[in-house]
Amino acid sequence: MQALSSRKVVTASADAGVVALQGPASSTLSAIYQSFDYFSIQGVGIFVPLSIFDNASAGFAHCAAAWFYDPPSSPASALSASHLQVSLSKTLNHYRQWCGRLSYATPKPNGSQNNRYQRIWVAYNLPTDIGISFVTAKSPKTLSEFLPSISTRRASLKAWDASQLPAAELLPKSELSISEDKDAPNVIIQFTTFACGSTAVAIEITHCFADAVSLSRFAKDWSHMSRCLLRSEHLPALTPIFDPQRLDSFAAGDIDTFSPDPSIITKARSLPQHRYDWHLQVQGQPWSTHTPADFDTSLTLPPSTPIPWHQWGTKAAVSHRVFHFSPQEIQNIYSLATPSSVRPLKISKHDALLAHIWSQITLARQIPENTIVYLDMTFGLRPRVSPPLPDSFLGSPITHAAIPYTVSSSPPSISSLAQMIRKTLAIFTPEAVVNHLHDVASEVAPQRLWRACLGREPVLLTMWVHAGVYEVDFGGGGPRYVEVVMPNCDGLVEVMEAGDRLLLDGELWGGN
Repeated sequence: MQALSSRKVVTASADAGVVALQGPASSTLSAIYQSFDYFSIQGVGIFVPLSIFDNASAGFAHCAAAWFYDPPSSPASALSASHLQVSLSKTLNHYRQWCGRLSYATPKPNGSQNNRYQRIWVAYNLPTDIGISFVTAKSPKTLSEFLPSISTRRASLKAWDASQLPAAELLPKSELSISEDKDAPNVIIQFTTFACGSTAVAIEITHCFADAVSLSRFAKDWSHMSRCLLRSEHLPALTPIFDPQRLDSFAAGDIDTFSPDPSIITKARSLPQHRYDWHLQVQGQPWSTHTPADFDTSLTLPPSTPIPWHQWGTKAAVSHRVFHFSPQEIQNIYSLATPSSVRPLKISKHDALLAHIWSQITLARQIPENTIVYLDMTFGLRPRVSPPLPDSFLGSPITHAAIPYTVSSSPPSISSLAQMIRKTLAIFTPEAVVNHLHDVASEVAPQRLWRACLGREPVLLTMWVHAGVYEVDFGGGGPRYVEVVMPNCDGLVEVMEAGDRLLLDGELWGGN
């Protein structure tokens, strides 16, 4: 794709509109100031420690997605940068912490787990709040030049080469918080207008603040606010929940004591998970170790495993394919995975689809017999505590399950793989999760551990299923396509519902 013809940056906060501007004078936007209720309560600073799982995800790639929209059907439904900024400012009244500053706490000897090494806090409702970067851009391309229609992808491009999708152009190459730039924002948003009148809205956030569920929740809330403003309706009562310590409160035992409970630790470390360590030096690794300069190397660290860098050719070319499965195709896969003669566990259509994808990747890689390969599956913890947390609970409460399969001389059975997926996930009961919380809270540096890997043998699976990304309608209709913006890596798989309207009524999974 050609470079964007122009790009301009502003910074927005809750109901403050544009509070700073960068870029050429020709792209200057008028400052938008509304009720100032955000600033009226500043001075009463709020300081909140993030949850231990938020901390553990701080080193992950940023959580990001882009929503593509066809040209508006009428001028009244056309999106403009100024309107989006106004609706964004009002939405941020309910996400004020995202406008604040993230920083590491100063470790305190024998302090609570929130005051140990590499624990992240957010400070907000202060004059020093950073705000959110809002970028506007124009492209000389038309959307159809690189993005086929839903009907085309459904029929003739079911294995679509998405390498031409301009994901890199949809977000500025800027640092986010918890990086070397101390003034980097937590969130960056870019609104792009294409030559045909189509638009794209891309959102990127540091992962310790939001997983797929939280990012999608924000996008839906923002679009709801936008629709109400366009229609001169009463503003919606948005209800996101920012209470990181609620998750930590589920932890087994006392996580604030200096010594963790050995019986709980033993149970937690028996879970099917990797403990790959970014701090361990491995010969021939592609990057230097990620050990922070201020890390106390004299500390005794819990057991861990070197990252198997030899499996991952980080400089090799990687393709980007999007596969479209219809409800009937998923039903056929499910039938293959659930023969009447073998049903020891009830599996879902989702399990069956994942098993099919994993089996085909394993076959294509031609991995030697008796090799143990893993599906490193990312999954959420909101429904896995008791009582469960709602989807409106913000943060990054996720972890990974290492689902094993031993390669044999015969092709992997979809049924056996689906059974293994279901069996492994079933281990993560509420009791197991609270033990896991205790274990992660006891880590000296939770960000040093990576519970997944990429390369020839593992598959890293991330899911946006049921996140509702196709419900993001700013007032001109739903998106034509939603792209999860992630780096192209060998073995990285992302799953979400398609944008077909017929799939949004539950027909895809059939309640299963």
